Amino acid sequence: MKKALRKTLEDKGINVQEEHLEPLVMQWQSFQQLKRNLKNANLADSSIGLIHVPGGEQNEQ
Repeated sequence: MKKALRKTLEDKGINVQEEHLEPLVMQWQSFQQLKRNLKNANLADSSIGLIHVPGGEQNEQ
């Protein structure tokens, strides 16, 4: 999985440091699971939003 993800990102011009690769693989696998789950969902009854904030969650008040 690491090699495939690294190649996909490099093909898009994104260079990934080795220490960042494992967390990205875990996120990618989570996204793939969400995508599989969406195939069975009735999207007409759903309101879904997914965002990624680099650096973690930020709460501004």
